[in-house]
Parts: sequence; structure tokens; C-alpha cells
Amino acid sequence: MKTDILIIGGGLSGLALAYRLHQAGRDFQLIEARNRFGGRILSEASKKGSRFDLGPAWFWPGQPRIINLLSELDIGYFTQYSKGNLVFQDQSGNIRRDINMATMEGAYRVRNGQQSIIDALVERLPQTRLQLNQQAHSITAINEGAKVNLSDGEMEANKAVLCLPPRLAAANIQFTPALDNNLSHKLISTPTWMAAHAKFIAIYDAPFWREMGLSGDGISHIGPMVELHDASPDAPARDGAIFGFLGVSAEARKGQKDEIIQACTRQLITLFGEKAANPIDTFYEDWSEETLTATDADANSPQSHPHYHSIPIHDDIWRNRLIISGTETASQFGGFLEGALEAGENAIHQL
Repeated sequence: MKTDILIIGGGLSGLALAYRLHQAGRDFQLIEARNRFGGRILSEASKKGSRFDLGPAWFWPGQPRIINLLSELDIGYFTQYSKGNLVFQDQSGNIRRDINMATMEGAYRVRNGQQSIIDALVERLPQTRLQLNQQAHSITAINEGAKVNLSDGEMEANKAVLCLPPRLAAANIQFTPALDNNLSHKLISTPTWMAAHAKFIAIYDAPFWREMGLSGDGISHIGPMVELHDASPDAPARDGAIFGFLGVSAEARKGQKDEIIQACTRQLITLFGEKAANPIDTFYEDWSEETLTATDADANSPQSHPHYHSIPIHDDIWRNRLIISGTETASQFGGFLEGALEAGENAIHQL
């Protein structure tokens, strides 16, 4: 198969790029290695049908691209719940429930989960242009374009756009001729945002902590969850939910899913009382074990948010055939949803 533009990666950046190319009448194909679209966006449904985000949870005012896209796709959003006190647990296990602070006050969440964005983009694209279960194994420069070896067959394109973490591209794709050392170093040294993290969500019949004057926010110096937040939908009569980021290292989490889920539930009882003892559902996602998200180099999280920037290609061969995209290449909002859309815009300009 031949195409003008081959998009490699079906997360938000790749799908948003495909959506804009489709609106412009451009010829493209999009391939995704997973059996689903969304990349690090993953929303799971509870027994009542509410969807909860196991990947990114928020976006913020001052991020116009995601707000405009939600409006364009007719998807609602709401403000993160922040009324009430925060639960704080110190290193000795002492607990305070009298701190009037909300760490994510003012942040926005997507109604019915961020998967709604992915679903809406996929629905608006010709299905003949989208392929799942197609991983790019190698890219070879040919004539004035590139030949991409896939899980099933191959594809030729005038330009290939890598809409996936740069580090993952360096680890999983063989380039012929090889990328120059400077470009390879930039790909390998760019950390994949949130790739080392794990997230736990407990679902309840209702957000009972609100009746206790608590916001659902929590900070713990014991763990296993170190940061917690209310994850309830904006129709709280339907479900209540709390999620937490794990403070246990990726190495220590390996093979410990059941034990971690049990430990997280016990921690919720400690922080929020006996009503937390019997969640009607739980979800757990360890992104460090997702081979299509993280590499071995991503086992440890950066100590602070990395300063991401574009990764230009100066090589005479590859600069006319290859574009490096994805949220880790966005200089203003790298790592965020807004950064994924920013990277897509940058790719459009290069195309």
C-alpha cells in the first residue's frame, strides 16, 4: 500500500493530526500497534457505566487547543471537585483531616472520561485510513519517500510522522540508513511523561467522603498511594470514586498487582474510614509495564516536569521523509493533552 503521509501512533496526537489532514483533504494512513486507539489515554467503565481515566486525568484553563477541540467534538467537561478538606498522613502515620486545601482546584476533567475524545476522533475518520495491531518495525529511505515494515506487510509513504514517545521510537524502530548520532541521542534522552507511573481507582456507590467534609484529596508519606483525588463523575449520584498515584517504584511493583490493589484498599480505609472498605469496583494500571508506552529507561520518573522541545531533523536524507511528533516534542505544553495537540499543529506546519 502507498500513501502520501503515514502517521505512526494512534494516541491523541496522531488522531488529531489525522483529523486535521482529513479536513484538509490530504491522503494519509494511520497505524497503531495496540488493539485500541488512545495510547496513554485509557478510560475504563464501571458496572454502572461511568468511565474513569487510568491515564491523564486533567487539563487546565489557559490550554486553548484542548478546550477548542472539545467544543468542536461536542464533548463536555467539568471542574475537578475541590470542596472540603484534604487528608494528610505524615511519615509516622498520623492523620489530619482539617487542612482546607485542594491541590487540583480549578483543573478540568472530560465528561465520561478522556476516551470520549479518542472515540469522537475515530468516528470522524474514514475507517479505511485506520489500522490497529500494526507496529512499525523498520523504516527505510527509498526514492523520495520511506518504506515502513509493519506487523502485517509494509507500506510506502512520501512522509512518515512518528506520533509516539521519542524514546519508544528509538527503541522499537530500526532506521535505514541509521539516524545520525545527535538525533538518536535526542530521541533516547527524551523521557516519556508518566511512563513510570501506576494508578489505582476505587469505585463506590456514592462519594461518601463529601458528606464527611472531605474533598477526596489526600497526601500520604507512607503509601502505597502518595497522592489521591476525587475521581467521581459530574453526576455523583451515579458513582463515587477516588484515585491515587502509586509511590512504589516500578521495579517493586512488578508482579504485585493483587497485593497492591489490596494495600491500596486498606490505605483508603485508613484515610477515609470504614465506608471505603468495600468498593464496588477497582481499576489498576501500571504504565511502566506497557511495552508500547515505556522502555527500560523510563523505569524512574523525572524529579520534575521535563522541559520538552521540538526535535528537528537536520540529516539530508531523513529531513524530507520523517517528522518527529507526539506530546514530548511540544515546547509549551509538552507531556500534557495540550502538548499532544500542539505537536500535531507543528507536524501540520512541517507537512
